[in-house]
Amino acid sequence: MDHAKGSTPVQVDWQDDVYWRNRRLTPAQIQVHDIRLEGWRADVGPMLEMKEVLSSTLLPDLEKRDSLVNSLPLEEATKNRNEQNHLRTLAAEYGWMNCLRSNEIQETLSDAPDMRKCRWIHISSKFSDYLSGCLLALSDWAKNPPETVAALHQLEHCIYQNERFSKHGRYFAPFFQDLLEGHGDKRDKGDGPMLLSVPFLDWTVEGQRPPLRFQVDPREGYQSGKSSSHLLRSILQHFYRLEDTTDRESQQVFTKHKPWQTDRSLDLKVRRWYGHYPTSLNVDELWILTIDSRHVVTFSSNQSWKSRWPPLQLSARIMEVSFRGIRNAFLNTSNNQDYTSATHVITALSGALGMLHRSFWTDITLCLSDRYASYLGHLQYRLHRSPSTKLVMDLLQVQEELNIIIQIMEQQMELVTSLQDTLNHGRGKGKSQSSTRNHQDRPPGYIPHTGSIPHADLATYRQLSFSHLSDPGAQLLENLQREYADLCDLRENSNSLINRTIQLVNIRLEDHGKAILVFTIVTIIFLPLSFVSSFFGMNFSDIRDMESTQRLFWIISGSLTVGTVGFAIFLAFYGGAIVDWVVTWRENRTRRARKPDVVQTPMERRQTGFRNFEILDAMRPRVTGGF
Repeated sequence: MDHAKGSTPVQVDWQDDVYWRNRRLTPAQIQVHDIRLEGWRADVGPMLEMKEVLSSTLLPDLEKRDSLVNSLPLEEATKNRNEQNHLRTLAAEYGWMNCLRSNEIQETLSDAPDMRKCRWIHISSKFSDYLSGCLLALSDWAKNPPETVAALHQLEHCIYQNERFSKHGRYFAPFFQDLLEGHGDKRDKGDGPMLLSVPFLDWTVEGQRPPLRFQVDPREGYQSGKSSSHLLRSILQHFYRLEDTTDRESQQVFTKHKPWQTDRSLDLKVRRWYGHYPTSLNVDELWILTIDSRHVVTFSSNQSWKSRWPPLQLSARIMEVSFRGIRNAFLNTSNNQDYTSATHVITALSGALGMLHRSFWTDITLCLSDRYASYLGHLQYRLHRSPSTKLVMDLLQVQEELNIIIQIMEQQMELVTSLQDTLNHGRGKGKSQSSTRNHQDRPPGYIPHTGSIPHADLATYRQLSFSHLSDPGAQLLENLQREYADLCDLRENSNSLINRTIQLVNIRLEDHGKAILVFTIVTIIFLPLSFVSSFFGMNFSDIRDMESTQRLFWIISGSLTVGTVGFAIFLAFYGGAIVDWVVTWRENRTRRARKPDVVQTPMERRQTGFRNFEILDAMRPRVTGGF
């Protein structure tokens, strides 16, 4: 613990310390990023930059790792003893994260190096109990302890309400929730704690995966029986919650369609970009927990076997692509350029939701729409060469996957729209989420965007925004809508291809029916001839020594052939009618057999009823006597 702040980073063995060995989450399992104003570019001036903070440099701050446990105002926060014990347990487990709080905000370049605009912590895990621990540890307990406890209660209720179960593991439904909705007087700035969960599309690659760095519980290994969530699933597992789709995974478009096998140039691009060939389309989840206006925590599975550059890791993509796209929008505005947690929520969403889309990442090789368009082109080529039922099944598989992807994108757009409404409207005391606010009272992170960007060389992967939209959230929604329209067009194309294939298959089946008809007619004609020839060719004395000529053979064979063909044609055209007539005749016969033979008049039926009543009346005393 003698590591001085600002010195050269050193390798730290966190497991060597008993304190960290007994913790579910350690500094080695998180990524810390600071957003600060930097003056590195003299031609541009002060500019926002994101820098990753190495875990070894956190050692001086972590010397006060027990300060929250010792100073937690339990009596002031709640009077319930069970709640106090629960808070004490969470603080003992995750309280060290309180050392990561940023107490002062950077305003100018001359501010101290330890000051920042915003701190972003990325935790790659599958345990939903990390959410409560991060909210408790990173909250400012000095301001309002009861409000923090209320946020923790709302968080636990939110997790309970939105966690879903399936055969493949637990997951969150898409949602976002203000954790202090209806509490406090400062709810009109959009800077309070909030939890958001959204699914996004990602891919896996070929090759042996290295051990996962971030999904290991030091105490329980790779498995956990408590609050285990956040499992990576394929799109089929995402949609068919209670079905084992193992036998169908190999039929995914990403799995069986390999366009680089016939294109040498594409093969070089794919290997240079991905390192390995992308083979499977998966659905991941992004959890975003905002603590306050300066602290954001994100969670995802973060497939750590992916390369950092190009930024195929989610955290690297947010840092190198989506952040710089929003950062560059600051260059052409003289208004409020503050970067808050609300802005970083949009940044993180842009990095995750645009992982496979060209509208977000113009340099990507084999984006999602290109992959499906290429496979549909291949199926269309097969359609012109040899339409078949196998082709229909392949087209239905493409359409099924496109429907799932489009459904996921609809959930994403709905969530982003609701989030935009919340951030752009008042949430003051007594106001609903749909209430309006003054145009001058803009939410934190609001970035006016007008005109073109003059410094085109500052962007990574051409991620400058050429849109005239007012804020990054609107730009995010526009990009999603553009990709959504492209995927819907591909689905319509698959629909038309399916209809054309079915029509051509039916036409071919009709041709096959004609061939069968010709074969049947020839068989019906020549089968009697073969029978008669075989019969008269038998080697018996009573047949071979006949005195008759060929005339007898032709009379018999001709009559038998004509009779067989006529009977077959008669059955073909009138067999159904005959069967219907026989069934109707039998039903009528049965119905007539059930009717009485003698038809009585109304007077006779009335007299018969009186006689029956007299007989019953005469029997009543005898029956009563028996009892």
